[in-house]
Amino acid sequence: MADPYIDPFETKIYGKFAREQMAAVLMGKVAALDGMVEFAMGKQLLADQAMSDVLDRQPKPAPELDTAEVLDEARDVIVRFGSYLDSLKGRPVDPRLFFRGEMPSVLARRRITKLTAAVGHIADELERQREKVRGADAWLTELREVHEKLGIVERQQRATRVERVELGPEVSTAREAWLGVYDANKSLVRGLLAHLGKPELLPLIFDDLAEIHRTTGVSDALPPGQPAAPDSPAAAPSAQPGPSPDA
Repeated sequence: MADPYIDPFETKIYGKFAREQMAAVLMGKVAALDGMVEFAMGKQLLADQAMSDVLDRQPKPAPELDTAEVLDEARDVIVRFGSYLDSLKGRPVDPRLFFRGEMPSVLARRRITKLTAAVGHIADELERQREKVRGADAWLTELREVHEKLGIVERQQRATRVERVELGPEVSTAREAWLGVYDANKSLVRGLLAHLGKPELLPLIFDDLAEIHRTTGVSDALPPGQPAAPDSPAAAPSAQPGPSPDA
């Protein structure tokens, strides 16, 4: 079976890789079966194109903010605001009210959740101390804008990888059809490799077999009695489940 973690977008990667490897690894190995290899590559190409056509018809995801850029912007405004407060004549406001006793440079290095809360607190406190801080309006505008961006980035990071596009029933049906072709080609190639006495080459053609599975009942192990497959670098990115960790 195909790796159940192959999502609709990864079909493009695995299908193309399988076609290229079938041509490179199998053609000419058993001359009488070259026609079968060409048939398998042709069927895979049609399945890849059908999947690609369906994905192209889906709504495009909304543009996302650059996480690193937003974090840099937030850290910069915290440090600059701290320096500005230090420059005010007579220290009209205690900086500790804004930074809760921490140095601005230390607070700026916090993880995104704490950074978002910190910027929000600084903006709220500045609102309360507006009359005591010269230029407060400009700082408030900048702090509120950065706080809003941090909130967006937080929501982006909570989103799972498969939520990049709103996937409808059409995509699910197309994926099942693609998996059917992909699995059928595995069966054909497995038979050819059995004739060659080289079953260990299967993961070099179908790269999902080179991945580490984390689902009960899914294994990379070959059937009993067959030699173990040699280690080889996967040419396609790993399809790992679960949401990305918080930055």
